[in-house]
Amino acid sequence: MGRHWILSLAALLCAAGLFAQPRILAHRGGRAEQEENTLAAFKATYEAGCHGFETDIHITADGQYVIMHDHTLERMTDGTGRIEQTQAPYIRTLKTKGGSPVLFLDDLLAFFKDCEGLYVEWEMKTNEKDYPLLLMQQYCEDVYAKVMASKPADALYVFSSFDPRPLLYLRERHPDAEVMLITGKPCSKETVDLVKMLGLHRVAANLGGTSRSDIKYAHEKGVLVNLWPGEKTADTHLAYLLGADYLCTDIPQEVMRFIADNGLDIRCR
Repeated sequence: MGRHWILSLAALLCAAGLFAQPRILAHRGGRAEQEENTLAAFKATYEAGCHGFETDIHITADGQYVIMHDHTLERMTDGTGRIEQTQAPYIRTLKTKGGSPVLFLDDLLAFFKDCEGLYVEWEMKTNEKDYPLLLMQQYCEDVYAKVMASKPADALYVFSSFDPRPLLYLRERHPDAEVMLITGKPCSKETVDLVKMLGLHRVAANLGGTSRSDIKYAHEKGVLVNLWPGEKTADTHLAYLLGADYLCTDIPQEVMRFIADNGLDIRCR
């Protein structure tokens, strides 16, 4: 009884304009429901009706772009080595542990090109060790050019990173690019002030420790908030009640069913 009463009250408050209408994003294509960052994962999640995604981009030693979360190949594939130190032809011979081809950026862009209502966060997996300044700049220019050249007219593409360097570089060189800082910390006043100091207006912050007043402060400062990780439907409900703008979840299809069953005002496309 208590849980249903809270859900009903939340729906009424949202309808009255006291809650944001957040949007669901599939983390790595829906990593707990599909094999993460595979074309099959993105296709299945999109066809199920969730059109928001988060994914990860690395550069190989010969300048090709791979969709994978880890810097190393061992966890996800039958290969070995660090992506940034490995040639693309070798990676193309590999299979994921589930038997899928390793996904390259061009292949994912080709799939997204004909999709409708997309929101995609392209996480730039740069760091100072693997991506010294000149390589980081080349990476930014290549990724920006590739991604924007194939962006559907109605899509919103956001370039995100834990590393502020590519965000600041893109903001300076390509002012039309939407960029977002990722942090493992909650969306606190400190986090929001850092985002503002960098001249940004988007942050992906940890759901744990974030309060409604934190998100209210972010919105007062003109900062949009994406909360993660979403590992359970309860995480989605919490982020919704906190007033987040985006919810990045590992279980997008389960969350979609939860939204439908409880009448929540949350967008999946």
